[in-house]
Amino acid sequence: MASSCVRAGIVGIVRARLLALFVTAIVSGTNLGAGVVPADLVVDPDLFTLVHIGRTRVLVVLQVPESGDEGQRANAIGPAQDAVLSRLPHRHASVVRRYASIPMLALEIDAMALHALETMPDVVAAVTLARSLKPQ
Repeated sequence: MASSCVRAGIVGIVRARLLALFVTAIVSGTNLGAGVVPADLVVDPDLFTLVHIGRTRVLVVLQVPESGDEGQRANAIGPAQDAVLSRLPHRHASVVRRYASIPMLALEIDAMALHALETMPDVVAAVTLARSLKPQ
């Protein structure tokens, strides 16, 4: 029994680290400029099942143009967040957290909101399951 708990803990840690690497790769790899077609939107496959069961917490990685000036990049994050929120069905999504310095939103969504996010590749780079990390 103890070994299965340890194994489950290790699997959770590995998943969390992989998610962190995935999000870092997306955030650092988002390099859109004027006239550049956005990349295909990436959606965590686990979300399709979870949102049909009930509301699920997700991280939405936003398409924000790269800039040498961090101030300009930070100024672009708010409008990108506003664009996503204005296009989501109001009763199907709620804001958990708006980040000021990284191009992300933490949301709680259902199936209808996930479908809406899938139609926003112009402003959304990825939608991933927000997994809790347990202290080691």
